[in-house]
Amino acid sequence: MNDSTLVSSLMDRDVAGVTIGWVDNNGIVRSRTVPVGELPSAVRRGVGVTAVFAVFDSHDGITFAHEGLSTPSGDVRLIPVVDSPSDVVPLAGQPGIAWANGRQVSADGSPWPYDQRSVLERQVSRAADAGFEVKAGFEMEMVITRESDGTPAHRGPAYSANALRDIDEFTVRLLRDLAANGISIGQLHAEYGDSQVEIALSPLGPVEAADAQVLARQTIHSAAQTHGLRVSFAPLPSLAGAGNGWHLHTSLARDGVNALTGDDEYGLSAVGRNYIAGLVRELPGIVAVTAPSSGSLLRRRPGYWAGAYGFWGVENREAAIRLVPSSPLLGTEHTNVELKACDASANPYLALAVTIAAGLDGIADGRELTDPIQEDVGGWDDDRRLAAGISPLATTHEEQRANLVSSGLVRRVLGDQLLGAFVACRDADEAWAANRSDDDVLESLRWIY
Repeated sequence: MNDSTLVSSLMDRDVAGVTIGWVDNNGIVRSRTVPVGELPSAVRRGVGVTAVFAVFDSHDGITFAHEGLSTPSGDVRLIPVVDSPSDVVPLAGQPGIAWANGRQVSADGSPWPYDQRSVLERQVSRAADAGFEVKAGFEMEMVITRESDGTPAHRGPAYSANALRDIDEFTVRLLRDLAANGISIGQLHAEYGDSQVEIALSPLGPVEAADAQVLARQTIHSAAQTHGLRVSFAPLPSLAGAGNGWHLHTSLARDGVNALTGDDEYGLSAVGRNYIAGLVRELPGIVAVTAPSSGSLLRRRPGYWAGAYGFWGVENREAAIRLVPSSPLLGTEHTNVELKACDASANPYLALAVTIAAGLDGIADGRELTDPIQEDVGGWDDDRRLAAGISPLATTHEEQRANLVSSGLVRRVLGDQLLGAFVACRDADEAWAANRSDDDVLESLRWIY
């Protein structure tokens, strides 16, 4: 399809503008919108954006603490990723607007070291070079309130049909809009938390999964607004709540067959054991990327299925790494690994990149896997956890920062420049929060994702 045909097809669908979105180092979706007639130009030459978006913090402050971006000077180009007409999605919930995901490049068109999408693409290529195809999917939890007064949109009980009946019209609209926008989900249900709902995105290739996650939240926000509702994806909307995870599921295939499935006692292959072992080894650094915010740290509490401790288990929802095994009913292709400590404040491209890289490293090293833990270790005393080699994951900025900068894997995957900008954003968020209460911090993050 040539440029004029693409533009004409969008105009025939009454599209006036195309929003080009990307995700910053705080998990926030930033964007530019171009008139539909300017889309071909944007594809060829991009749209100018300031380089310092890489050092925006969660409160729209700009930090110049990272040496590589220490002045307000500099421009990069935001290019919509349009490899086929289907990459431009007329939004069912925003008539007249279409969506395209963006890539950031240097002003001369060369790769830009702060582009998060490229980081993930490199890990996908690495997996392919090793003979693996990666599949990934997010489970997205959200709290839904009424726009008018902030009251819960559904009254529970958790996981019940009665809860969803309170938001029937929104649910129907959301399911239709997701389908119209090309987003496949496995299910939707009322979750455990107060007025909480979860959708499970269907597995895709990693870049496609990240793209779908970004488009899904745009779709959800629009459907909610139509029905007088407001959605919070924040890791912890309030101290009293259960918190929202965006659990990240990954699996590997080789020659079209699930490479994690095997015949050991947990239904794992040697590749599957090594993959999980790589994730467990790198957990402190991984979660500093996959659950990086002040809200993430406050959410990381035992008993909340938030991955508070660094261990793995088979279908253990308190484990940071949960094996979801195959079964005679589900089939051998079902085996996948869930990272619980992942949330909306993560850039999904970076979250996937460090997760895949850790698993691939475990395979390359032939990393030995310890036995799974099938209990809630939060109920153990410190001595028992110490004897089992189980440590709590970071709950303070200082701990998480140390894990971030000391992780050789994270540094290798992100690169020194992007890691420097990422750390500067985390430091800026901590400085903002230093003299504020936890409630004030959580309120500041409640609606930004």
